[in-house]
Amino acid sequence: MERAQLSRILLGASILYVVAFYFIGAAIKPGYSQLSNFVSEYNATGTPWAGTLTYSGYVATAALLSAFMGAAAPIAQVSGASRVGFWLLWSLPFSFLLGAIAPCDPGCPLEGSTSQNLHNAMAVVAYFGMGAGVALVSFAAGFRRFKLRRAFLFLTGIAFPVLFLAMVEPDVAPWRGLIQRLLDVALAASLVLMSVTVFRTGRRAPQGVA
Repeated sequence: MERAQLSRILLGASILYVVAFYFIGAAIKPGYSQLSNFVSEYNATGTPWAGTLTYSGYVATAALLSAFMGAAAPIAQVSGASRVGFWLLWSLPFSFLLGAIAPCDPGCPLEGSTSQNLHNAMAVVAYFGMGAGVALVSFAAGFRRFKLRRAFLFLTGIAFPVLFLAMVEPDVAPWRGLIQRLLDVALAASLVLMSVTVFRTGRRAPQGVA
């Protein structure tokens, strides 16, 4: 199996697993709403199913995404700023791992226990890292002839820090879960575009405009 094919299989498996994790987690978590609750609240300290969702959700997803990144690294046609961006994409598996190593308090407040404060600090690093990573990968040479793909990645990268700051505003609380999941969808689409545009094994970048 070619490494490019392996990386796409791992990416597809990661996306499907995350979708299942989100829906199953919401179904078994009492009072959980995908519209208003953060993803981090699946395993909030002291809440039902926290231990199960820590390992079957966050740890498993972090492992899948790490495998995808490891498979993609040798074939990512990136250089300069886009190479820096690719390595910043390791913020993605890290963002799930932080849910396991520093779970948030119930409600995921701005201030709380030591674990909550550590969670908040690492979340800033993860979200800004993912945003910068996606935006910088859009400058890879493979996207030069795919202006719409490049624009989508660049705008997704900008959206990450902007919407991250918006999600913590009290007025946005009823919709912060939805905003977070929309960012997840945009990120997944960006990774798919990367996989078909700049993850290649000894081939020229494809030609096109979309």
